[in-house]
Parts: sequence; structure tokens; C-alpha cells
Amino acid sequence: MGSWMLVWILCTTVTLMPVCLHGAISVRFKTGRPLYVALGQALVLEAIFEKDPDDKIDMVTWDRERGRDNVRLSHGNRISLEKGDALLRVTDVAEGDFAVYKVTVTDSNGLQQHDSIEVRKIVEPLKASIMHVLECVVDNHGMTQWDSPQFSWLVDGVTVTNQTALLADGSRLDISEVKGVNYTCIIKSSLGTVTTHYQIPEGPQPCCMGLIAVGVVTGIALVAGPIFLKMYRNHHKPPY
Repeated sequence: MGSWMLVWILCTTVTLMPVCLHGAISVRFKTGRPLYVALGQALVLEAIFEKDPDDKIDMVTWDRERGRDNVRLSHGNRISLEKGDALLRVTDVAEGDFAVYKVTVTDSNGLQQHDSIEVRKIVEPLKASIMHVLECVVDNHGMTQWDSPQFSWLVDGVTVTNQTALLADGSRLDISEVKGVNYTCIIKSSLGTVTTHYQIPEGPQPCCMGLIAVGVVTGIALVAGPIFLKMYRNHHKPPY
């Protein structure tokens, strides 16, 4: 938070006058660092300003530093500044967008504070898998991203719209609500889009084979038992 500073001003009457000024406004990024994003996805960087109620922000600027190139960012075809210039959005990320981004805030006293964050390109595609049929898990290798993954499901090629079947944040699917054979999970985020599949094996499941076997044996016993009993009685019937 901002802090107070006591400044002594020498006036023309050769007297010292104490004047209280607010401290500099602090700035930090909302996400961890470094930040990863995939080519063609959107990049969102949001700065958090911490200040006293009486502190005033005069100007917020964004710079992109890539090697020796330092570019001041402003509104353009793919770049927009939102939330009072505290949020930078870059759409359709290209190779030149992977760089160090610096946000600088200037307060009403002319004091400046800045923070920087490195944005890196995701190199290896993400790998996803379906655990226990219902849970779709994506491994981002511990990379920081600005957004949360969005999950969607297809069952036999049809998009799942049954909200009661979607659990948690959509990463889990209750297959008792939407039964099928082919399950597809699609994960979309700033790190890219990844798809994983799961197919229920045809025929009886191993867990049910024992029950089926017991049923067959029981059925045979019920049908054949009386027949064998009748044959036994006829064979051992005493002569008249």
C-alpha cells in the first residue's frame, strides 16, 4: 500500500514547512510467472494497483521488450487496453508476441512504479487423458497460464448439454446421465486445444462376467435338476 512521506519545504521566508505526500502506488501482475500461451490463442495480462484512497493514477503504460526491441503498446488490430488500461489483451498470438511485458504506473506526484512478466510459447502440445471414464485431466507440466481450462464433452459425437451430467467445472461427466460408447473430452485454454477419447469396450464387462456365469449355472441346475431326479427315481424303482 502507499505510504506517507514527510517533506520539508524551504519557503521564501526562510522557514521550513512540513508537507505530507502520498507514497508511490505499487503494481503487480495478477498471475504467476513466467506465463505460457500457445500460438493463435489470446493473451491477457492484468495488473493490480495497490494505493491509498487519496492516491491518484495519472497514467498507465505498457511496453513489450524483445531483445533490443522495446515497443510501446497501444490500441490496435490485435491489442486492446481495458479496465482503465490495467488489462492488456492480445488476440491471435504470433511469434513476435513472446517477450517481456512491462506495465508502468505514474501517480499524481510524478512517481513511477513498474512490474514485468515474461510470456513464453508453449513448445510441446498438452497431453490429456480420461481417468475413471468420468474425469478429464490435462497435464500442463506446471506452466502458468492466465485463464482456466474450459471443458466440453461429446458422447457418440453429440455435444453434452445435460447440465446434471457435468460435474465440478465440467471436467467430470456422469455417464449414468448420458450413456454411450464413445466419449470425447475437449479442453480449450490459452495454452491451446487438446482432445482425448475413451471408448467403452463392447460385450459384458469383466466385473459382470462372474454374475453372468453364476446365472448360467443356476439356470442349468434349475432345468436339469428335475430331469436327473426323475431318471434316478425310475432307475431305482422297485419291481412289483
